[in-house]
Amino acid sequence: MRSKFRAHVRDEALDVCHALAIERGWAQVRLSEVAASVGVSRPTLYKEFGSKDGLGEALVRRETERFLVGVRETLDAHDGDVAGALTAAVQFALVTAEANPLLHAVLTATRGNDGLLPMLTTRSSPVLDPATAALTYWFAEHAPELDQTEVREAVDVTVRLVVSHLVLPGPDPERSARLLAEVAMRYLGVARTRNAE
Repeated sequence: MRSKFRAHVRDEALDVCHALAIERGWAQVRLSEVAASVGVSRPTLYKEFGSKDGLGEALVRRETERFLVGVRETLDAHDGDVAGALTAAVQFALVTAEANPLLHAVLTATRGNDGLLPMLTTRSSPVLDPATAALTYWFAEHAPELDQTEVREAVDVTVRLVVSHLVLPGPDPERSARLLAEVAMRYLGVARTRNAE
């Protein structure tokens, strides 16, 4: 019962933070306001998240996990075509991110004034770690013949490049996706199929 209550408080707090960050920017989110909206005390939120930074990290991790559901579905839709799968997944990431209101709020906030921006730049493990793990796992399942050390290296570089494109997007997400996937595929020695071209 206690764990259900904690999960409920956590989900509600993250929902409130998500809405407030989009509406006003993360710098304007106050834990006291979040606690009041959820119907708990501020110490309860501190106990669950540790700090406002902890709450922000939890929000970014949840958004990343939701985002990765679509990435996995996109990869799985290209079974048997590793190059096509990676190209489609990168394109999905770039296009979906462009339409994401939370990411837009983080990127358009006054620089240095929004505590979530570093989670895409200098403190990006809440985004990089799960994305890298998801792609590495997919490659291990769908392309076990590839050298797994090289896969980890290619995935790491690709994810970092995708995150860089989220922060500083290019004019053509489709072209960017093809180029990023091409870099990874050349490193891994995988030829593009006709469907990936």
